[in-house]
Amino acid sequence: MNVFPETIATDEIRMRPLVTGDTPTILRQLGDPDTARWMAAVKHPFGLAEAEEIQAIGQDPERRLRVIERGGVMIGCFCLIPDLWFWMDPAFRGQGLMSRALHAAITAHFATLAPPLLAICREDNQASRAVLTSLGFSRKRQGRRMFFQSEGRALPCLGHVMTPEQWMALNPPVQLCGPATLRPATQRDAPGLVHLLPRRGEDVGWPAPEALSGFIEEHRCRQPGRGLFVVMDDHRRLVGMVLRSGTVTGAVRFLSPKDAERYMPHLVTALPWLGA
Repeated sequence: MNVFPETIATDEIRMRPLVTGDTPTILRQLGDPDTARWMAAVKHPFGLAEAEEIQAIGQDPERRLRVIERGGVMIGCFCLIPDLWFWMDPAFRGQGLMSRALHAAITAHFATLAPPLLAICREDNQASRAVLTSLGFSRKRQGRRMFFQSEGRALPCLGHVMTPEQWMALNPPVQLCGPATLRPATQRDAPGLVHLLPRRGEDVGWPAPEALSGFIEEHRCRQPGRGLFVVMDDHRRLVGMVLRSGTVTGAVRFLSPKDAERYMPHLVTALPWLGA
């Protein structure tokens, strides 16, 4: 089960669930025609009944709706499921706050197994398109038309998608394990990884040198804690590799017995499943 955190905080902003006291701010922010026009389901004028619909969405934990606060003030909101949508108070636009909020939220969303994120925005919504592009969303080739309540007409829109694999590739999870650093393996690591492989036939769980490239791709990190990882020392030297393809235990190889003696206890402490 993927449990989305109730609150997420960065240096500048905090994301939290909706509360009843947010209704006046929702009314003001979505009552602004310059905000409502970009959101397909938002009616104009936007009244109390519509604000209560937003509140109802916020009560469903599966929707992953969070208020964005800065200095204790609600400045915007986002919802991740089933489609990503968001708004920002005009007074706080142009500062990169939405991009930073969504980056933190998407990282939390993909922290365990989770579905891809889908987003649709108006073709002429340059601000939202810039946010999605900055986060690494892929644009779907074929556009579509959607009816926008506040404008009373269907308008051309663009679809965007972010898969767990995309997010892991763009934001590889790096974990400190005492004096060592663990990160997902890439093809660039192949020259170092080849020195960690066992002799032919010694351990069938590892590939022959000529099959290493395919092995790296097969076990590319697609979700946190799963895949092939490299162990780096504090001099950025590749000293080991960790493979976790199942759900319980992992396999480890080190460059030397000395490296194993130094780093294995730290890996077991940071990665409990290694000692299972």
